[in-house]
Amino acid sequence: MSNPEQNTKQTEPISAFIHLRDRIKQHYLYWPALKGDGEPVLLLHGFTNDAHIWDSLAHKLVKQRPVYALDFRGHGDSDWDPYANYTHDTLVEDLHETVTQLGLKEFSIVAHSLGARVAILYHQKYSPALTAMVIVDTGPEVRAAGVNKVRMDAEAMPTQFDSIEAYTDHLASIYMLAKRDHVASLAQNGLRALPNGRYEVKTDPAFTKALWNPDSYHKNASDLRMPLNDQLWLALSTLNAPTLLLRGQISAILSRKVADKMAHQVIPNAHLRVIAGAGHAVLVDQPEQFCEQTCDFLNKLGKSGPSSNDNG
Repeated sequence: MSNPEQNTKQTEPISAFIHLRDRIKQHYLYWPALKGDGEPVLLLHGFTNDAHIWDSLAHKLVKQRPVYALDFRGHGDSDWDPYANYTHDTLVEDLHETVTQLGLKEFSIVAHSLGARVAILYHQKYSPALTAMVIVDTGPEVRAAGVNKVRMDAEAMPTQFDSIEAYTDHLASIYMLAKRDHVASLAQNGLRALPNGRYEVKTDPAFTKALWNPDSYHKNASDLRMPLNDQLWLALSTLNAPTLLLRGQISAILSRKVADKMAHQVIPNAHLRVIAGAGHAVLVDQPEQFCEQTCDFLNKLGKSGPSSNDNG
């Protein structure tokens, strides 16, 4: 494991690596706290994204607490798994090793989509001392049409591009609600230069096929639903840390019905917030609203606690 040196004047993240049990080298970004003694926050990205998707949020959080953002195996600057071992269980074990090697004792997790599902399963298995959890636009049951679009977009993604601009154009056709500069940032961090002058997408193409169940390729099937949905509902019922559930107002993944059930019936101490003008990619579609809601929730925990009033 790399041991990044504390630097209270650090504004850009420190890039470091953890060596996992199967020799996979896993990358993470680390922002030391600028001031204050808040608990660390661990940020977990969604499918095909990477640690840099959290840059805007991290720059706000480090005012009071240290921040870690992980690249899952097969994503970002982490190694690709030669055996395409990209199951939820594998990612849960990777997360457990990460927390252990980083020496995190009490901490919060902010996680989007796939990252949130991994975090929920991790909590069920290892019962870490979480001070808070922020779940961003996912749940045990997801809309089939929306998830199938995510899968088809990933399968249709070219593995190489002639330029960063060409990749930006491609991502803009997927993140249709996001501003061009936010999409350009995703493109800049999502490619690696090749010797031939072209650029390779950092996400392992094998991750797409490995993550989905074979039955999910049937028409109208929800690829992330079976058999984890029951396990995820059970795991949510044991999530005793204060939890913020953020849903994109026009999300194609998380329905309002499922979000209401999660926040009002299943998770013991949960608060639901809906981000206006956002789809599933909440932190890209509406980064200002996302950062405001997340920071407000985490900052209030050590004071009077978050408001119990949910918005619609």
